[in-house]
Amino acid sequence: MKLRAMVGEAEKHEVELEQGWLGRRKVMIDGDDIIDKWEITSFSKTMRLSMGEEEKHDLRVKFSRGLGGLKIDLYVDGKLAAKA
Repeated sequence: MKLRAMVGEAEKHEVELEQGWLGRRKVMIDGDDIIDKWEITSFSKTMRLSMGEEEKHDLRVKFSRGLGGLKIDLYVDGKLAAKA
């Protein structure tokens, strides 16, 4: 499952999130790999990171997988910005 979102007003960044059934979780910002992990035993994981030079943003990414399927929630500065 993949999710793409644009973050920022004056300083825009493309955030790409990816999650697979076998536990791979990936975060890319402007095409650069920021996080690329395999977590086979973890069904839910929240990752926090900051981005931006002039226009700073706090990102929180919640990956989850289970009987209901795969889910990705992206929060920017504490507000839900996108979900898949």
